[in-house]
Amino acid sequence: MFNNQYLMESPLENKRLADKVNPKEFIHHYLSEIITPFAKILDVGCGPATISIELSRVFPTTKVTGLDISINRLLEINQKQSAQNLMLVSGNLYSLPFPDNTYDLVYSRLLFEYLKYPLKALKEMKRICKIGGTVLVQDINGQFLLHYPENIKLMSQINTIFEALNKDTGFDPNIGRKLYHLFYQSGFHDIQVQLDPYHLIAGKINSTLYQYWKQKLSTVLPHLRKCINHNEIDIKEVITSFLDYLKKNETLTFSNLFTVYGIK
Repeated sequence: MFNNQYLMESPLENKRLADKVNPKEFIHHYLSEIITPFAKILDVGCGPATISIELSRVFPTTKVTGLDISINRLLEINQKQSAQNLMLVSGNLYSLPFPDNTYDLVYSRLLFEYLKYPLKALKEMKRICKIGGTVLVQDINGQFLLHYPENIKLMSQINTIFEALNKDTGFDPNIGRKLYHLFYQSGFHDIQVQLDPYHLIAGKINSTLYQYWKQKLSTVLPHLRKCINHNEIDIKEVITSFLDYLKKNETLTFSNLFTVYGIK
């Protein structure tokens, strides 16, 4: 992750990130058809490198690089994996430590929502991609924001919180729908867009997912308190109201997942 402060950083983050993805399904649905033998692949914001490790196993003739800003996260992963065709590197997305035209495939999953300068990041990913290579970015649209029936007071508070959080950190819960335009601005050609469901909670949230949301909101709480006027909004009260909303039998909460491909 590449902000000075990654919103979700915590001792439990490696596990949370690993639990959020099925690497075999991700590779099958989004990567397998564009990976060629002996390709050089870069996973930007690899987190616990769950996908990178699986890629190196499934495509043993490729060379996979996983890049993340957290040195501690990468050290923890290196102790558990021994693939010869996988390299883990610490680096900053806004200034990637690779020469121009290095990789056949550069991809990022659920990173751009946290970036203050997503266009700059995408142009840097394009720089290190080979001419004719592919850049893929996948991210969410509508996280926390799409519900029915709406609680007007709660949604007004959530919108106020996200406006302040975006101004302070760049976090954007609607980054998914903006990805196509970012690719267009960056000069990619043959841009393709895929839209899939992501969160879908119809009725009372199950206990496992509830704990996931509770942990996520608990982790981000200190950041919210820094950028929100407590006299205007009681952050803890809003979080409690949101979690209570998810436990109602009559409510629906959802978000979408955008995947955008572009050729350099």
